[in-house]
Amino acid sequence: MPKSNLLRTETARKNYASRARAGIKRHIELSKVSEDKIAAKQNVQVRTLMNRIEDPGSMRLRDLWDLAEIIDAPVGELAGGDLPEEMLAKLLQQKLL
Repeated sequence: MPKSNLLRTETARKNYASRARAGIKRHIELSKVSEDKIAAKQNVQVRTLMNRIEDPGSMRLRDLWDLAEIIDAPVGELAGGDLPEEMLAKLLQQKLL
């Protein structure tokens, strides 16, 4: 996921990214919304969307929030579990501004 002070080591980032990838894929399957529709709503190509899903660390927090709204999923699960406080604060700040 996005780099933060909590995720200083590469191993921690990889573990967090793999949990995020699994959460994103699970919720996309549960929502029954096609990748085409998700990509159209995020104004990106399907290939870009698939690359983001394979490497959630490249996804901006704003894109993650939008994806959560589209597939009606909790942002925390798409982000790999509980969001660190600093990431949650940044996400809320971006969403509210």
